[in-house]
Amino acid sequence: MAVLIIAGLDTGGGAGLKADIETVSALGEHPLPVLTSITYQNPAEVRGYHILPPGVVREQIRAVKGHFEIRAVKIGMLGNGKVAKIVAEETGGLLRVFDPVMESSTGAKLVDSVDSVKTLIPGSIVTPNIPEAEALSGIKIRSVEDMKEAARIIAEGLEVEAVVVKGGHLSYTDVLYWKGKFYEFPGEMVEGFTHGTGCAFSSALAAFLAKGFKLPEAVERAKRFVEGSIRFSKAEARAVNPLWELERDAHRWRAREELEEAVGELVKLGEKLNPHIPEVGTNFALATPFNEVFAVKGRIVRYGKTVKPVGPVELNASDHLRRALLKMREFYPEVTAVLNLRYSEELVEKAKRLGLVVSFYNRREEPEEVKRAEKGTMEWGIESAVKRAGKRPDLIYHLGDWGKEPMVLIFGRNTKEVVERVEHLLG
Repeated sequence: MAVLIIAGLDTGGGAGLKADIETVSALGEHPLPVLTSITYQNPAEVRGYHILPPGVVREQIRAVKGHFEIRAVKIGMLGNGKVAKIVAEETGGLLRVFDPVMESSTGAKLVDSVDSVKTLIPGSIVTPNIPEAEALSGIKIRSVEDMKEAARIIAEGLEVEAVVVKGGHLSYTDVLYWKGKFYEFPGEMVEGFTHGTGCAFSSALAAFLAKGFKLPEAVERAKRFVEGSIRFSKAEARAVNPLWELERDAHRWRAREELEEAVGELVKLGEKLNPHIPEVGTNFALATPFNEVFAVKGRIVRYGKTVKPVGPVELNASDHLRRALLKMREFYPEVTAVLNLRYSEELVEKAKRLGLVVSFYNRREEPEEVKRAEKGTMEWGIESAVKRAGKRPDLIYHLGDWGKEPMVLIFGRNTKEVVERVEHLLG
């Protein structure tokens, strides 16, 4: 199915046409991009923009409109009333999702007037954020009830098909007003960059509508898609990542393969490794760039004189190592792998002779508030050891506590580096 995208270009690569194309493509539909304007911007500022001649916009739309079966249209930045009029004429009769862009996320004005925006509203599904909804409705929004009232005013006053007021600026709850009925879509605070959320949401909504979903379900799916794009946003662009699902799945596949191969190399160490397996078993964990952590289900255990993994490599198979690895990555993101072994003084001393950076934490120094907190010991311990070392530790150990077995953690930038360190320590 084809989704016609009419929007501006963000030279910073975070929003606009690029985000729209990635969103529609990621959701399995074919994007038809039509350019209305070129902004001169980066993640920090919009320096200006150039609006294409209305005739150029018209011919772009006509070139694809007669050739593709267009199931939905996403409209974003227009720039001025002349372009808005052309777009309204050329997309009449099509299912339209209109993101009424008025300002950039940095506050730069991106349209000549509110009236230009209103040109596209009749017959469209409109997706304003809080400031845009205030401008279109004329009321101040301070609550979800105000969002509902604004949606109703816009819908009834401007003859729209439906209104989705996005609550990211207020309560993370979105409100849909459709056919005289309100729908609420609660959300939550998601850590990450938010530049491009409006573009991703409206494009996702258009894509889900093109698939045939009813409007309320399409809004729900688009909202969850955007939450994921924020959670897995890209630091370089300082913007949402519409390709997050595809990238996540690719990283999962690679991580599982890498760790399975590394576990196979460990098993080859057999009799050498056996004495160093702790009573609780050994595990091997690997983090993806999205901080999802794979490990061995059931751990690696002694098996006669050798060792064997109890189960397969799976996501979140070791909470203990997952928390250790993620805490280490807060300080040193290049570290992706960790393995635990039984503590021995000989092992620690050999690590020092090999030139590894060795650090430790003392569980008996653990603050009472950390002991009382659920699952806080590991994070406190890794942070303590990192600060004690003053640089990236390769090996961290602790001497145990009541009911806690002494343990060694071996970290590496990848699984191969961890396996090599284990081989050298046991050799």
